[in-house]
Amino acid sequence: MATEMQSFYTPSTSTHISSHAPAAVDELINKYSSTMSTSASPGASHRPMKNPRRNIVQRCADRISLEYYRYEVTFGLYVMTPAEKLVANAFVIIVLSLLFWALLVYFPALLYQKISRVVWLLTGHSSEEMGAALGIVDSHVNSISTPTS
Repeated sequence: MATEMQSFYTPSTSTHISSHAPAAVDELINKYSSTMSTSASPGASHRPMKNPRRNIVQRCADRISLEYYRYEVTFGLYVMTPAEKLVANAFVIIVLSLLFWALLVYFPALLYQKISRVVWLLTGHSSEEMGAALGIVDSHVNSISTPTS
């Protein structure tokens, strides 16, 4: 049975199976083995470079488009129509701008209040007493506590 299988897979004209590969295979092996040996060396000229001449504006634009793509994929905006994307993006921009505005308007006063409490915890004196002793609180309190004036 083994001889039948062998005769089926080997050509009938050849009784001896050559252990040497055809010339085309040898040529490919030589070509790619030499490429593999030179690719390990630094500065191989056949490797494509990642366009090192890109300026910072192009890199920033690519980064912004990548982040917007990630935002669309993460929150599912890529399946929306352009009008739905406009509404969703407008909502996100309005919420973020309101948070930023609140941070700029209310955070300094809140920060000053928390620092004055830490001063009281550490020294046992109120921040007004410590500020009067240092001479820095009186002018700073008036400028932060009234942000609209």
